[in-house]
Amino acid sequence: RAHAAMLAEVGLLTPAEADQIRSALAAIESQIDEGQMEFSIALEDIHTHIERALIARLGDVGRKLHTGRSRNDQVATDVKLWV
Repeated sequence: RAHAAMLAEVGLLTPAEADQIRSALAAIESQIDEGQMEFSIALEDIHTHIERALIARLGDVGRKLHTGRSRNDQVATDVKLWV
């Protein structure tokens, strides 16, 4: 959600796109919390699951969240949050 806000702040997302992404991520989070997210070993990790769910909901707008982030950045952030 913070990354979407930053992308909007620098003009890579419109404010409306950032809002769509934040709302969709909140819905995906709820789906995971409620045990309703289907996980597949065919997808690499939780990031891929969330990205796929976001794209399924928002199409090309969902793809824009990946802008400026590498998988290593995402994993490093998650590990820091977990620790």
